[in-house]
Amino acid sequence: MSMIYLGIPEENVLEKHIEGIQRYCGPDLKVNSIASQYVHKLGMIIKRSTHELDLDDRESVRIWADRNKKSIFYYRDGTESESESESFVLGIQTEWQLQQMLRFGHRSLIAVDSTFGIKRLKYPLCTLLVFDSRQHALPVAWVITRSVAKSDVCKWMKALLGRVRAVDPTWKVNGFLIDDAAVETDPIKETFSCPILFSVWRVRRSWLRHIVKNCRNIEVQREIFKRLGEIVYSIWGGVDPFVVLHKFTQDFVDQIDFMQYFTATWVPKIEMWLTTIKSLPLASQESSGAIESYHVKLKLKLFDDSHLGALQRVDWLVHKLTTELHSSYWLDRYADESDSFQTVKDEYVNSTSWHRASKIPDTNVTLSSPTSATITSQTDPSRTRLVSNPGSEFAFCDCEWSLRGNICKHVVKVNTMCENLNAYKSSLSFHAFQDLLVKMFEKPIDDSMEVDLSVAWLGQIHGQIEKLVELNKSTDIGTVVNGLPLKWSEKKSRTLLGRPASVDRSLALTSAKSVSVRKKSRKRKRLSRLS
Repeated sequence: MSMIYLGIPEENVLEKHIEGIQRYCGPDLKVNSIASQYVHKLGMIIKRSTHELDLDDRESVRIWADRNKKSIFYYRDGTESESESESFVLGIQTEWQLQQMLRFGHRSLIAVDSTFGIKRLKYPLCTLLVFDSRQHALPVAWVITRSVAKSDVCKWMKALLGRVRAVDPTWKVNGFLIDDAAVETDPIKETFSCPILFSVWRVRRSWLRHIVKNCRNIEVQREIFKRLGEIVYSIWGGVDPFVVLHKFTQDFVDQIDFMQYFTATWVPKIEMWLTTIKSLPLASQESSGAIESYHVKLKLKLFDDSHLGALQRVDWLVHKLTTELHSSYWLDRYADESDSFQTVKDEYVNSTSWHRASKIPDTNVTLSSPTSATITSQTDPSRTRLVSNPGSEFAFCDCEWSLRGNICKHVVKVNTMCENLNAYKSSLSFHAFQDLLVKMFEKPIDDSMEVDLSVAWLGQIHGQIEKLVELNKSTDIGTVVNGLPLKWSEKKSRTLLGRPASVDRSLALTSAKSVSVRKKSRKRKRLSRLS
């Protein structure tokens, strides 16, 4: 179905379908003929399908929800008045997405791409993401709603977690990554019981896009972006961020268009964002780049000019997500794991700036000074890219991808090389991590519970970092694995969920008695044969 939705020729779809059948059933001409009819019929059904199941959008969504109950983890129709207590909420998760959440979300991170399409879509769209085996962001649930009330968020989060744990009761998240300082963290803590991290990719993207849009001079663009970064970095620099902010607004008062946007949109809420950045651990550049990659792909799929008239219909959004976007990610994973559709696989592997940056040789990078770096093109040695303010999340590159507000491969490559050099700034995530450790050391000695907890955390973090450093430097993973402590685990028998302990004990006694009877029976038979 995914291949048909993406427009792959029917003969190619049939070929892959027959390969799958033969893997389990062996070659059979009759089966091949039936498969051909099935693919053709499915193709005709999909081509004739439409998002508009009813002229009324609300009724159309109701019909879709009734037909696709397995793909919904939470649904509340709401009312026409859209009061706070009865707002529309639709939580979508297909069975394939559930599998990916179980596989890649367990003991890992869940990230959120929040409040997308506020101005253009009828209802904002929130996406929950996991990071797959290549550290690419993979959508595992979509929530369509205007409500950000704690009670509503708690309800759909608990419904999602309940669906996952119904399959695997041991499933647990190691961290929840948010990208909006206005997000309520209480529902996340209550539901997932895990640490919360913050990603600055949305702030960075918004600032850079408006700088490029409103300032024509590239030197001014570089300086403004650098100075905005200094406001954020001042959180850990012992300087009052609002003093830095005031100086920034004074120095660039002549950039009227940008300053009107910045003072109207960001100044009223900058304290909230800086407080969140200061109080939470920060996500790495790799995870931020992966979330941004998903966000860009989502925009390309949804804001297609041919569908602009349908943006205010929820049924169109649901159809677009569950067919085209869902199919695209399914095919990416299928191509990678089956080593087929080589073009699709190559595009998937290189879909994040982090992976594209890894292909740039160190010899192509020139760190000319602490304020700038130059990268020579691999395809055309006469072409270079200039990265200003290297080492910082607010590094600025003059390539086209960066000028659209994105984290480009040149910035990632330069920042990776600057990580261990004293002359360059450390990343925001490093500053946040260092601040977290310092706070642990500063716990009062007379509070023994806090001290014990801090020491335990520090010991665990230190051990994990040591192993990561060792694994990063090692050329043979076997030497690292052999050095790990051996852990013995008790094998537990599988029991029915919700069964009383007394039943388990009685079953165990019955099983033991039956084993004893079988042993005695075998012994009598052996004696009989001997006699």
